[in-house]
Amino acid sequence: MKNIKGLLILVISLLVLSGCNEDEKQPVSTINTEEINPDKETEKELLALSEEIFSLLKESNYEKVAEKVDPEHGVTFAFYADFGNPEGYGGEYVNLTKQEISKSNDTKYLWGADESDKEFKMSLDEYVQQFLLRSWGRREVDYSIITFNEPAENFAGVFNTIHDYYPDAKYVEYYSPGETEHLFQSLRFIYQERDGEWYLIGIARDVATL
Repeated sequence: MKNIKGLLILVISLLVLSGCNEDEKQPVSTINTEEINPDKETEKELLALSEEIFSLLKESNYEKVAEKVDPEHGVTFAFYADFGNPEGYGGEYVNLTKQEISKSNDTKYLWGADESDKEFKMSLDEYVQQFLLRSWGRREVDYSIITFNEPAENFAGVFNTIHDYYPDAKYVEYYSPGETEHLFQSLRFIYQERDGEWYLIGIARDVATL
């Protein structure tokens, strides 16, 4: 009788312990704990935005381009690589508002000058087609390399000063190496974040001076 009573106590004890262990089990998490890299997300977003803007420029669709432009800053066009430099190598920058970009009229702007002090005055579309999509209005440019927030190559000459004057800005570079080192050309789409959205604040071109 004592053996039976002892056996019952053992069984009950085992059942109690089993119940406690069940209570201690933690549910398996179904949440993906892999962290999202915000820099990679920004890179992806701005690469796609630059591709869209580049296509719109080729189509001369400035009304759509204007939708991507910063509502307060507008967009600044730098004739050379020193974007933001108050001295502006090659002349003063051209800064256009969203409204001015959208209209894309025949207004002539002085975009810059070469080393011989020859000035280049033309409309927005003329500048885009001849100096951004072509090199010095002479030859087609094949932007075969695209980089994010860094230049494809560093050249002696006019320095890329985007981060010196706009430390919070990000840029996407379209780079064409050219047949020789003096025929390279870069196009930089420069963005700054405002209220959680990235807007175009500048387009800088980097070329060997004539």
